[in-house]
Amino acid sequence: MYFLIMVNKTVLATVVIVIIAVVVVGAYSAVTAYGHGTLKLSAADNPVNGGVTDVFITFSAISLHSNSSGWTNYTLSSKTVNIFGVSLNNSSFLGSISIPAGKYTMMRVYISAVSVEIAGMNESFNLSSHSAFLNHPFTVAASSTTSLTFEFNLTQCLNMNAKVFTPYIGVVAS
Repeated sequence: MYFLIMVNKTVLATVVIVIIAVVVVGAYSAVTAYGHGTLKLSAADNPVNGGVTDVFITFSAISLHSNSSGWTNYTLSSKTVNIFGVSLNNSSFLGSISIPAGKYTMMRVYISAVSVEIAGMNESFNLSSHSAFLNHPFTVAASSTTSLTFEFNLTQCLNMNAKVFTPYIGVVAS
């Protein structure tokens, strides 16, 4: 009888240890798979001619799309950067946001203002659209940082005669 009680206690202890191990592994997997990562955003340009010496763009928000949660909006702290002459190697930092880990398929970059310095004169440009749409999948892993740099093609973006800015941009992920 004593032997049966000891066997039952051993079996019970083993079952409890296995359950604890499964819960710990499952919790770790859930945090890793469904935790948050950091998305670091920057901007750069392809230079333009025509007397332009500065291009100031004010960024206000970004929307990200994932197949699992749809569109989610994230506010940037209304950051204005001069992207003229800024390359991928020295891009202007816009900010970092904490987002759920996962695969994102599309994004919108919201712009609230653009001013251009031309031959020493500061000109406000009208926006043909307040957002740029990008279809560029990227993945953000839990507890890590993914960097995106928005690369503006200023030759296409700036209509110098009409003073209109149309956001033509690409994105480089790293």
